[in-house]
Amino acid sequence: MKQCGGIEMLWKLAWRNLWRNRMRTWLSALVIAIGLVALIFLDTMMVGMNTNMVKNATDSLMGHAQMHALGFRDEHEVNLTINNLDESLVQLREHPDLTFLSQRVLTQAMLSSSGGGEPVFTLGIDPAEEQLLSKFDEAIIEGEYLDSVSANKMILGWKVAEKLELVLGDRLVLTAVDAESSEMAQVLFRLSGIFKTGEEQMDGSMVLVPRQTLQKMLKLEGRIHQIALRYKNLTQEGIPLRPLTKPAESSGNELLLWTELMPSLYMITQMTDLSMAIMGIILFLIIALGVTNTLLMGLYERMFEFGIIKSIGTTPWQSARLMLYEAVCLGFLSIVVGLILAVFVIAIFAFYGIDYTGIEFSGVTFQEKIYPSFKWERLVIYPFLSMGFTLLAAVYPAFKLWYMLPIEALRKRKL
Repeated sequence: MKQCGGIEMLWKLAWRNLWRNRMRTWLSALVIAIGLVALIFLDTMMVGMNTNMVKNATDSLMGHAQMHALGFRDEHEVNLTINNLDESLVQLREHPDLTFLSQRVLTQAMLSSSGGGEPVFTLGIDPAEEQLLSKFDEAIIEGEYLDSVSANKMILGWKVAEKLELVLGDRLVLTAVDAESSEMAQVLFRLSGIFKTGEEQMDGSMVLVPRQTLQKMLKLEGRIHQIALRYKNLTQEGIPLRPLTKPAESSGNELLLWTELMPSLYMITQMTDLSMAIMGIILFLIIALGVTNTLLMGLYERMFEFGIIKSIGTTPWQSARLMLYEAVCLGFLSIVVGLILAVFVIAIFAFYGIDYTGIEFSGVTFQEKIYPSFKWERLVIYPFLSMGFTLLAAVYPAFKLWYMLPIEALRKRKL
């Protein structure tokens, strides 16, 4: 009981000592709090930016995963289609979190009009399927989206339309190599819509046509190059919580997550934790130096007082604890102030966001404002680290107090 009373007395004394110079205490607390706010804010914005980039990449065309025939992504050979299509579709649909899928035919082609010719990347789609997976229907700026899986209508990027000086209703000839004879095949299309996705490659080289029309042109009836998939119940990184069942290598097919389809983007999202750790260490070390300076100033200002305390029988451990308790009180005050400020700052940006619309980064164009996104465990980790570095900053002043001789402390006061 006596020991508990002594500890309680030290805590009270530490708290009172903290407020002997209110201005210095508030300035020190504010420095730590601002560092905490900066770290939490930067972390939430970086997580929000990563979430935004992944969402833009997976919503625009890619989906959360794709199935192809082995080797198709490397060569884009028109005859490399998915093996055992019906069986593959059944297996994919067995995943409980699958929401939508889109079957596609892909080929490189030449698009010709009265205004000239342009190499394009052609995507054969079922408009009803694709509408649920990508955002081409929302990106239409002129005309209308495709309305049939077998008509001779075409939509294309606004940059392609600009290069070929196209207007709605123009007749266009699509030329590509068929899968059977490797001979040139041509089909006449009518331009029904122009889209603007904000993605330079899509807007500048992509055309969409009905899937069955392109299958017939390429002599690929009943065959598919790509199945794009969308899932629910995702991690914050956009990865399905339930693992996907990969096809056997003997099947001749491959199922790849977006992390494998866009490894550069995935690497950037994974570097967030490392960059925040480095930034946090640098920031907290700077704060620790400031706290050390504050505690040392308090120590030298109260040198005579500490000399008296040690003269009346206070042990070195008790006097050192007094300094450490002051640091804990300062750290606690800073954390409370920092969390209040962080919630306030993040609430403002959660309402207004940061507008990076149209800016491209790592192959992804931002389509929406960036809003802060929490990893809730960080609201525990960062305050804990803040308290840890504050205590670390108090070690040197506590060490000085431990080895302080009462007679020297009293003599310095007299001088």
